[in-house]
Amino acid sequence: MQDEQRDASPLEEGTDHIAHTSQAAYAAAAAAKSGAAAAGAATGTALAGPLGAVIGTIVTSKTFWKVIAAIFLFLWMWMFIIANMIGIILSYLGFANADSYANEAQSAQLSNLRTRVEEILGNEQYAAGIKEVIEQERDRKLQEIQADHAEHYGGYELVVIDEYETKLKGNMGYYLAVLMAEKSDNGTIYSFLGYENSLGLVMSTDLSSPYDAYFEEAGRTYNVPVALLKAMAFVESSFQPNVVSGAGAIGLMQLMPATAAGLGVSDPYDPYQNIMGGAKYIAQNIEQFKSYPNGLELAIAAYNAGPNAVVEYGYQIPPYPETQAYVKNVLGYVQIQERQTVPETSDETNAADPKLQESYTILKDTVENEIGSFFSWSVTDEREAEVTKTVYCRQTEEGRQEIEKTLYDQLLAEGADVWEETRTEKAQKVEYTLALILNAQLTNVGGGYEYKFVTNEGLFNLVLDVLEVLQNGVDALKNAFFSLFHWTDFVTGGTSSGGIYMDNIDASGDIITYDTVENCQKRVVYYNQGEEPWANMPYGTSTIGGAGCGPTSMAIVISTLTGQNVTPQMTCEYSIANGEYVSGVGTAHSFPTNAAYHWGLTCERVGKDRMGYVVQSLKEGKMVVEICEAYTITGSGSGHFIVLTGVTEDGGITIADCASRERSGQVYSLETITSYGRDLSEGAFWIIGK
Repeated sequence: MQDEQRDASPLEEGTDHIAHTSQAAYAAAAAAKSGAAAAGAATGTALAGPLGAVIGTIVTSKTFWKVIAAIFLFLWMWMFIIANMIGIILSYLGFANADSYANEAQSAQLSNLRTRVEEILGNEQYAAGIKEVIEQERDRKLQEIQADHAEHYGGYELVVIDEYETKLKGNMGYYLAVLMAEKSDNGTIYSFLGYENSLGLVMSTDLSSPYDAYFEEAGRTYNVPVALLKAMAFVESSFQPNVVSGAGAIGLMQLMPATAAGLGVSDPYDPYQNIMGGAKYIAQNIEQFKSYPNGLELAIAAYNAGPNAVVEYGYQIPPYPETQAYVKNVLGYVQIQERQTVPETSDETNAADPKLQESYTILKDTVENEIGSFFSWSVTDEREAEVTKTVYCRQTEEGRQEIEKTLYDQLLAEGADVWEETRTEKAQKVEYTLALILNAQLTNVGGGYEYKFVTNEGLFNLVLDVLEVLQNGVDALKNAFFSLFHWTDFVTGGTSSGGIYMDNIDASGDIITYDTVENCQKRVVYYNQGEEPWANMPYGTSTIGGAGCGPTSMAIVISTLTGQNVTPQMTCEYSIANGEYVSGVGTAHSFPTNAAYHWGLTCERVGKDRMGYVVQSLKEGKMVVEICEAYTITGSGSGHFIVLTGVTEDGGITIADCASRERSGQVYSLETITSYGRDLSEGAFWIIGK
């Protein structure tokens, strides 16, 4: 939320400059449909300056060869203008190069795909339809295993490891999102996500947040639609409670300090107070403008630009590009929520909206077409094992006789002479694995992307539209790029892992040096749990290499912060001695706190809703241990501890991953690091300092 009085910002000045360039590009586009002279004149006018004047003079000449030369020059300039527009726009949005654009765009796309898949799986009817296709294929593979067992291992006990149950079933949304990203063309992805092929409201479909209960209460208290409050908070802050704008607006609803004080908000960083204050303010605006036909739009505009600005411009939305984009975006998110609201029907299930139904059809078709690539099976172990067997006996005239348990129970109840015996027998076992072979993450073929020349007519026209959207600000344009275009539209080179980019980090030695902002830890002691001598050292019923990521991560933190030589072996021994190791599971979540205190360090555990605080702590020289969810950073079905070490100049997060030097040599977006964290009530981040 901004002050009522406002001056043109550098952002707006830059936008105006590029808007003029947009007009130039439109002129060139129009010229393409005219004769050669018109083409040259329009191009010369669009480019302006001495070069423009020269081109205009050449082309307006009636000399044949000059006309031909002008045509070729125009064609070259046409490509040059648009190709450079892409570079200018993406640089304006903060992308250093094509690699960074591809990474963030692909990450955003995968996140939206996963959200859409999980919306579908949240509908019982749709989920049953998807699971039926997958489980039929799983059952067919199990039948093949049974047949192979009968043919080749008839006398062996059969053991089947079913990765449908252990991997896919609990993480279906993630796996199917990757499948959609890898197997679908651009048009299919647009349709699946419910995007319109225009520049209007191009938005994420997920407006859930950790503060939904606060929005509900605020809506009831001030009689404001909850959908409106959530839409405003998402546009204002993306649900980040600690964000501060360049103008000084604070928190989820971006309250200016003076406005917050007037609304009775004593701590604008407190999510509850901030939401209640924002709800009170928008309720006041709604009351002020309710008598006007466009009252809701005016109230939203007043929240951004101030009520006086709305009155000053004749009870219309002020002609500020930022305010006009703000109103449009907020109302767009309200409409998204309305589309996602499932009306109650007399049926046991709720009817989904048509777009979700279309998405379900696309997803089911994709699963059916690709189901042959879901599973494979093989024999993974064949061994002789000792089996303890219980036998039931009774005494007869002929002597000892083994009987069935049912007869044993009957005779025991009658008081007959029966007893149990145990004996050890040799048994042959054969183990089959029904393996999940779906990709657990997007295929990574490295970087080296380059921007393309835009020569496709449809794409050319969309780029011109994008130049107009640029007037609505960075966020609106970034949303347009990520949603209107597939991320490969402007880059060549295949795919890239989302939210991760390479940096000049040498992770090969015992000390890793990071190029981070002032006061961050720049030299970090590094241990790798999979390298000797640690890999095969015992850790409970496992090894450090197999289960010691928690102790190894803490060894990195403790050694770096204290200057002591605290090894993974030492932290593992501490874990065992203090009951921090859980057999078959791994390291308890109480371990980082207790280990930090044991070595004289401070520790504070926080959740994903306090990522601003996590970043600030890193900037103060603290280190952060994170527990990552399964199928995130490692791609495996197990959780994993990593260490966050610092923050780069452009806001990236550096890490020390005790299981991978390669991952330790990369930089991660804050969004990616946040997405890795487990959703735990006590938090997934341990902030550790001296």
